[in-house]
Formats: sequence, C-alpha cells, structure tokens
Amino acid sequence: MMGEGGFAPLTSNLTTYPYSSGRRVVMGTRGAVATSQPLAATAGMEMLLAGGNAVDAAVAMAIALTVVEPTSNCIG
Repeated sequence: MMGEGGFAPLTSNLTTYPYSSGRRVVMGTRGAVATSQPLAATAGMEMLLAGGNAVDAAVAMAIALTVVEPTSNCIG
C-alpha cells in the first residue's frame, strides 16, 4: 500500500520483499549506509561506528567498492 506521494508508509515491513531477493535489510537507529555490495556497506557501517561522519562512510564504501567490484566502479 502506497502512502502520500507514492511512497510506502514508514510503518511498512522492510523485511518483506515483493520480489525474490538474496539481500537482507539491516536497520540501525543512528545511521544508514547503502551500496550494491554487502562488504562495502560493512566498511561504511564500521566507519560510522568508529565515529566517522557520512562523508567518511561514503569514502570508505567507494574505496571498498573498487576492490570488491573492480569492473563496476572507479574513483572519480
């Protein structure tokens, strides 16, 4: 069910997928990271947990993505 503006309401269950997916949703209360690769997302999460800010997390994820998905990502 869509809410105002075509977005799902905040009370929707984020662990129920309308399509088949092997990815899992991990939610936190103090920050959010998102990438196409779980290891890169973990790098961003670890940066936030170590006291970094959103830019630090984004850079950590970008660097991790160049390692785990070298043909799909580049710095710059």
